[in-house]
Amino acid sequence: MDMEIPVIDLEGLNGDAAERTQTMARLHQACKDWGFFWVDSHGVDAALMEEVKRFVYGHYDDQLEDKFYASGLAKYLLQAAVPDPEDSNKRVSDQVDWESAYFIRHHPNNNVVDFPEILPPTREVLDTYIAQMVSLAEQLAECMSLNLGLDGARIKDTFAPPFVGTKFAMYPACPRPDLVWGLRAHTDAGGIILLLQDDVVGGLEFFRGDREWVPVGPTKGSRIFVNIGDQVEVMSGGSYRSVLHRVAAGSEGRRLSVATFYNPGMDAVVAAPAMALQLYPGAYRFGDYLDYYQGTKFADKAARFRAVKELFG
Repeated sequence: MDMEIPVIDLEGLNGDAAERTQTMARLHQACKDWGFFWVDSHGVDAALMEEVKRFVYGHYDDQLEDKFYASGLAKYLLQAAVPDPEDSNKRVSDQVDWESAYFIRHHPNNNVVDFPEILPPTREVLDTYIAQMVSLAEQLAECMSLNLGLDGARIKDTFAPPFVGTKFAMYPACPRPDLVWGLRAHTDAGGIILLLQDDVVGGLEFFRGDREWVPVGPTKGSRIFVNIGDQVEVMSGGSYRSVLHRVAAGSEGRRLSVATFYNPGMDAVVAAPAMALQLYPGAYRFGDYLDYYQGTKFADKAARFRAVKELFG
């Protein structure tokens, strides 16, 4: 199933006119029919990606693992490690997620100082990595804009100055994966999401075409996984769609996830095209959308769009 997920080799954008046209067409098809895809030749240094992974593993081992297993959820599931037929329906996944995660803001304001255990040399690595990821996001934003028949700078200009942040997550081995999700199903609030993930342990799943969950296997080589957020869906009038996704808890191994979000700035004004205003909101501040999203992240996306339309757009 994983092999069916589109893989876009961005090197084609640097080729002759025929290669560029073919690559743009494949990207458009992936955005329109899937909402998620892999990219190769993306310009992010492979050695740098590995350095970021080493940091995440080490930071979890040194700073987070003991705290995670001391949590109420971990204690509860460890106590329930021996299955009881009477608790087969007592899932806790509608309340919590089996993940250890933290979020670092990069732009416009960097909050890495809130993590004193992250030393200056590692901060420099993260800064370099994020700069390359932003360049990739801007390249994809330009291609998406052009494929939608818009000015090439439309998404970038609408987002400016963009909010860029990264969620660093670890999904440890779970004693009762039948009782909890690693991360409950949701769409992403923002724009373009770039994922550096585990190259051994899987668990990520996307709901394609409102009909089937597609597993996203471990990363192959130095590929980066991309998915579309709610704001690109709105700007495209539904031509591109944000897609429900979730992470299954696993009983073996631990899964790494480093998701960088290229989002509109809080004061950026996002709007659907006129032809799509029956289904999508008109002009609204992304900050207002995000505030509403915080309480509805795991709820129905269409209902959220309707509510934002009534409240703000």
